[in-house]
Amino acid sequence: MLCPAFQPTDDAVMKSVYLATREATEKWSMPFRNWGIILNQFLTIYEKRVRL
Repeated sequence: MLCPAFQPTDDAVMKSVYLATREATEKWSMPFRNWGIILNQFLTIYEKRVRL
């Protein structure tokens, strides 16, 4: 359990997401359904945090 005062930085979160995605993609055998819709939602919600 994390300390209540612990707040990860944006870079730490992005690195965690990147590493988790990289590991998961090794197991994927099919394209992710509706990825375009999901990506657009991420870009709308996290427009200042997501860089493509």
